[in-house]
Amino acid sequence: MSRVLSVGIVGAGVIGRLHMAAIGPLDTVRVAAVMDIDPTRARKAAAEHGARAFTSLDSLLADRSVAAVHVCSPHDQHAAQVTAAAAAGRHVLVEKPMALTLADCDRMIAACQRAGTVLMVGQVLRYTPVHRKVRALIGAGAIGTVGHLVRRRCGHFDPTSPTSPYGRWYLDEQVAGNCLLYGFGPHEYDILHWYIDSPVIRVYAQGTQSTRLYQGQADSCSALLTHAN
Repeated sequence: MSRVLSVGIVGAGVIGRLHMAAIGPLDTVRVAAVMDIDPTRARKAAAEHGARAFTSLDSLLADRSVAAVHVCSPHDQHAAQVTAAAAAGRHVLVEKPMALTLADCDRMIAACQRAGTVLMVGQVLRYTPVHRKVRALIGAGAIGTVGHLVRRRCGHFDPTSPTSPYGRWYLDEQVAGNCLLYGFGPHEYDILHWYIDSPVIRVYAQGTQSTRLYQGQADSCSALLTHAN
């Protein structure tokens, strides 16, 4: 088995390019293929990394040199692309949000379990030094017994801005899900239960719309999470 993992990037937008840039300096991983429905974008990104360009997932998966794929496509495509990759025997790193429904998440997990392939979701905060330190301190009891955690995010995300690198599809709820919850929420809600190594067993949440930008979506949200411990 080769000591260098050859990966295919599905989606050559801003997130896919961040994955390619992160892989670039590594000695153990290389970008072997890039797939995007825009052939110009696929060819350009592939050329920058000495990779092969494809315009369909089927054609990328037909390339047996690709051992794993990074799914960096619009959110509504994650489930179908991950299950297809698993069926083709490929390991998968899928960007967050994992999918738009719990049923699709379960389907993705089952597909990879059947195929015996690794499935990983891009919850990157778990690898940030400050968050790893917080988790270690809590686990060691350095700050006493933790009974309550609060995380707050305030910000503005506007993919319609002329300077934004993100596509306008982020505002389409059928494609992206709720723009703020599905775009950033996976980080917010993942890190708390990871800090204390305890799954969430009950959720109460509510939200309201406060701006026109998000097209009727709840953009001011609060959630109360109850953990198993």
